Amino acid sequence: MYLLLLIVVLIGSTIYLNYNHKIDYPAAIKGKYERLDSLKNTNKIIIAGGSSSSYSIDSEQLQKRLNIPVINTSLAMSLGSEFHLNSTKDYLKKGDVVLYIPEYEFYYGNESGDDFLYTTAFYYPKIVKDFTPAQKVNGLKKVIRLPVEFFIGFIKKQFQKSEGTSLQYNRSSYNFLGDNISLISIATTKIEKEKKSRYQKLKSKKLSKRFLKFLTIFNEICLKKGVKLIVTFPPIEESQFDYRFLKDIFYLQQETGITFIGSPRDYIYDASLFYDSSYHLNGKGRRLRTLKLIKTLENN
Repeated sequence: MYLLLLIVVLIGSTIYLNYNHKIDYPAAIKGKYERLDSLKNTNKIIIAGGSSSSYSIDSEQLQKRLNIPVINTSLAMSLGSEFHLNSTKDYLKKGDVVLYIPEYEFYYGNESGDDFLYTTAFYYPKIVKDFTPAQKVNGLKKVIRLPVEFFIGFIKKQFQKSEGTSLQYNRSSYNFLGDNISLISIATTKIEKEKKSRYQKLKSKKLSKRFLKFLTIFNEICLKKGVKLIVTFPPIEESQFDYRFLKDIFYLQQETGITFIGSPRDYIYDASLFYDSSYHLNGKGRRLRTLKLIKTLENN
């Protein structure tokens, strides 16, 4: 009884301190759901993916050129592919297009997301409805640890000198379309070419059967609703791409029957066009990638 009360107080207090937070990055998820809801009865393009899509697409240009409302639901890779797509399900209308842009790591796992998925729920609890059954069970296992960790961090902050929050990782960095616009005026880079590609850094180099199955099921949901699921590719710094990705991508395409547009080669860029990650384009890179994406969509 006392343990249950403690859990309720911990979770309730954490939600109270975080819900609809004006600054903290995860709270940006609320704006994305609100735009999804506002377009529920309107034909639209829904962009889903990780931070490679939140930073590296100009949805306003996409919307103008294709003459259809756009919502970029992308926030972070660590939310997991299952949540990325599940969060769109309740808002699909016949004639919609879901443009899914998974980072390459998702082809080999990471479907479920990590602790960031569960802590994001403190900022907007409504997202729990889009957790898979397994994620809900897993979340219950973390209901003590994550709030306790939050309060420890919260207390530490009270005794530390505030250094402010980077605009890049601030809720205000997101516009109403769902794009992170903090890098649009940035022309510099913090990264360098690396010797090891993202493929070489993978823990497992076997195509994830779970990812394949999940995409197949989600595509069936889209087909029943008269929605088109399209997959394309994230921008990536040239030293981080590995042509061994192509074999697995082609296999997944053949097995699922999902429409893939463009080529991974279309979005390989020089390191100078990225900012702090080989997935985060700076302003110039974002403009180039958006123009390429628009042309690819127009051609298809």
